[in-house]
Amino acid sequence: PAVVNPEHSDKYGGFEYFQHSRKTWEYWCKKNDVLFVPFTQPVKVDFKEFRPQWQKCLFVFDELERMRIDYDQIWLLDSSAIIKWDCPNVFELTDRKFTGVRDMDNMRWVYESVKGYKSFFDNFEFDTSKYINSGCIIFNETHRELFKSFQKLYYDKKDTFIDLQDNKVRKGNDQTPMNYWLQINDIDINLLPFIFNTTHIQRKEMFSYNWQLNEDKTPFFIKYSYVWRFNGILKEQRTELMKQTWDLVKYN
Repeated sequence: PAVVNPEHSDKYGGFEYFQHSRKTWEYWCKKNDVLFVPFTQPVKVDFKEFRPQWQKCLFVFDELERMRIDYDQIWLLDSSAIIKWDCPNVFELTDRKFTGVRDMDNMRWVYESVKGYKSFFDNFEFDTSKYINSGCIIFNETHRELFKSFQKLYYDKKDTFIDLQDNKVRKGNDQTPMNYWLQINDIDINLLPFIFNTTHIQRKEMFSYNWQLNEDKTPFFIKYSYVWRFNGILKEQRTELMKQTWDLVKYN
């Protein structure tokens, strides 16, 4: 997903960072015989009713069918992700299940978000130990109906979702509702380690390196993880940080 939302350009610090992410994915996809599909044109132009974060999951199957793309598995990632050149083929690690990475970087945020949507989902007893980040998920044809039912839920309750999202809960967009929907539908989830979706890099102090040895100044996130998510940082810093990262790794 790389949809430019002009109304939120200031909020997100611009969208120039798309280019730094895209170059890495084009390389990795070609290397691993994977089809790279950029989602750049929104299905719905009313971003108040359909934020790009929602559109990526609501219309993923519709868009693949519209483009007549045959697919085996689908890896849906946010555009804030840069992938390392030697990342393994993650499609071989899914066991053909719905696959994700736990979101544990800000547990207070997760708790408040889950609590905020609880009454909407009829007080469903949500298991926070299974909460995953929706910016990095892998699924296949067997999950098509799950996404279609999620789309119907959004259309049926759109005004309520927007009110919860913008006024009452104000914790994310599609992520917590999707997590509820996964658990309500008893979807078996395959979990990958955080190195395949390293979010909040600064919280993990992975922008730094082992200064005590002073032998290698390669930042920890580049050395030890495969997918680098530039989120949880000041939005106006994202483009510059991603550019600096690209300049460090592009020769690979």
